[in-house]
Amino acid sequence: MEREQSPEAVFQGNDRVRLHVLVLKMKMPIAKSALLLIPVTLFAQASAPPATAGQTALIARMRDAALNYADRLQDFLCTQFMTRTVDTSGTGKHWKLLETQELDLGYISHKEHYRLLKVNGKDRDPGKKVKKGYWIPGGEFGSSLLTIFAPKVAAQFEWDHEESSPGARSCVFRYRVPVATSDYVIQADLDHVKMAHHGFVTADCDTGALLRIQMETEPASVKRGDHDLAIGMQLDLRYGPATIGGRQFLLPQQAVEIAPFGKTLTKAEIQFRDYRKYDSSSNITFDDSDQPR
Repeated sequence: MEREQSPEAVFQGNDRVRLHVLVLKMKMPIAKSALLLIPVTLFAQASAPPATAGQTALIARMRDAALNYADRLQDFLCTQFMTRTVDTSGTGKHWKLLETQELDLGYISHKEHYRLLKVNGKDRDPGKKVKKGYWIPGGEFGSSLLTIFAPKVAAQFEWDHEESSPGARSCVFRYRVPVATSDYVIQADLDHVKMAHHGFVTADCDTGALLRIQMETEPASVKRGDHDLAIGMQLDLRYGPATIGGRQFLLPQQAVEIAPFGKTLTKAEIQFRDYRKYDSSSNITFDDSDQPR
């Protein structure tokens, strides 16, 4: 799997500022951070945590599922619907619409490819209608898993709680990735900021299949003139079953991502629909020039 620029999100604070969220990690106690501006709706079940050996075995299954996730996927297409909003107050309370986007997303040879179809519901010259100077997300198909579960990342896991729904049990762990071993880097112009991150991972209690990732980077900044501008990333990504070519896979279903640059917050709310098999004889042409890879 390609990892040098994955996951990559693009944020442009202005014409001269471009942030590439590559692959990063973090170190910040969960209890001291208001994790995510993204609403969290967890249905926790009060239960005793598994024995240490059981937790260790489950974490090993989760790591195996994450590290082999991309290799187990086949090439496919889906439709991505995204709404981008911005809040220049920095409070997360005053969101204004930038635009809506509809894209063909192809996952081919372990890489993501994009073709912009419509902006604000219109397909004429859609690229010209995308608001420039704001962050664009990407990397939801496996790369986010590696920022947490790659062995060199040395993530620290701690049992949090169990959730239940009809016919399923989910186990939730808190995680932390210290900055010393992080490979998650935010690039802003010539600045490369290596960052720690923390959050929650939710997995099937039996198989270890990953169902949800909630991630937040540790606060950091870059200097522009006499000002320190905050940079970072928040992610809430949910996986669910999807059938492709008669086989069922766990694939991203929805994501909410928030990126700050100074007092400007850009939020992307994403849904992935209509998963289908990619045919190499297809005449679909992707244009990835303005999209994350």
